[in-house]
Amino acid sequence: MARRHGWELPAHTFQIVAITVFFLLSVAFYAFFAPFVAKDTIYEYITIGIYSLLALCVLILYVRCTAIDPADPGILIEADKTSPYRSHNDSNLPGTASLVEEPCKLGLKNDEKSNAYGPSFCLMVGGFFCGFLVREDCRKDDDIQQQSGEEDALFCTLCNAEVRKFSKHCRSCDKCVDGFDHHCRWLNNCVGRKNYITFVCLMALSLLWLISECGVGIWVLIRCFVYKKAIEHQITDRLGDGFSRPPFATVVVLCTAVSFLAIVPLGELFFFHMILIRKGITTYEYVVAMRTQSEPPGPSVGGADQQSLPSSPTSSAMTAISGRSSVGLGLQYKGAWCTPPPNLHGPGNTSSFSAPWYI
Repeated sequence: MARRHGWELPAHTFQIVAITVFFLLSVAFYAFFAPFVAKDTIYEYITIGIYSLLALCVLILYVRCTAIDPADPGILIEADKTSPYRSHNDSNLPGTASLVEEPCKLGLKNDEKSNAYGPSFCLMVGGFFCGFLVREDCRKDDDIQQQSGEEDALFCTLCNAEVRKFSKHCRSCDKCVDGFDHHCRWLNNCVGRKNYITFVCLMALSLLWLISECGVGIWVLIRCFVYKKAIEHQITDRLGDGFSRPPFATVVVLCTAVSFLAIVPLGELFFFHMILIRKGITTYEYVVAMRTQSEPPGPSVGGADQQSLPSSPTSSAMTAISGRSSVGLGLQYKGAWCTPPPNLHGPGNTSSFSAPWYI
């Protein structure tokens, strides 16, 4: 059964680890880092304010990127046809919005004089915040509609639906993802066109959050060994008599080390995606192009040597971190992720399309 988003069970192990580490580092910062930044409480409040803003943004972006359904619109149309709440005059893209809108309309018809601050108002406010979390990224469809006309439409035999040109079927989520980039196990969700901007913002703010945690931890360690007596008095005042300087320093060292170890791969991943954005390709296209270059040439057809077509990867779960440049990569098969619709070019016409990656 296809997964709608990353919050559906079962949760991936990496997702549980990411959430656990986030909350443990946050608790450690408020308990062991911020109170020992300086003697003056004003610096403590400034540090807590900056850190809290970064941590809150990371949490919101993580929830949002995981909750967005990156499925292809063709898949949503097929699923929405069976919805009992679908309106015949609805011209918007189908999704969960129609399922929420119709019951609200029914409730207003039964009680049109509802109080503005009653349950309906609370539901409206709650629906606004929930809609903000699950609403897809704002991306212009003009270029896609112009480039992917009817002749570029593809057909996924697994989803049994027509999908966009740059969609790919993810085996982990069991659905076609619009503008597929990769399947992130830390989010337990696919990253595609609908949540790629949120994903990049999540990486950037997570990097800033980890840098602030690691930087403050290093500063607290310096104070712990330079101002020993002052730190011991602060530990007694803030943590009690049962806590001494050696275990305090041990906790700070462990949390700082975890932050630093997370900064290195996350920084490489962030700059890798910056390169991909500059080149105008996705992670999947990069991996396929590199695989195409590394494979030996295939058997000749009609006396001409042709490069063997890459096969589908055994797993869509992929987090590519590489320093190799993608300059000059031949992306002649860009976007051909699924099979073409049946009878798209007429019977017997198969020369205008080749699908090297059958899923």
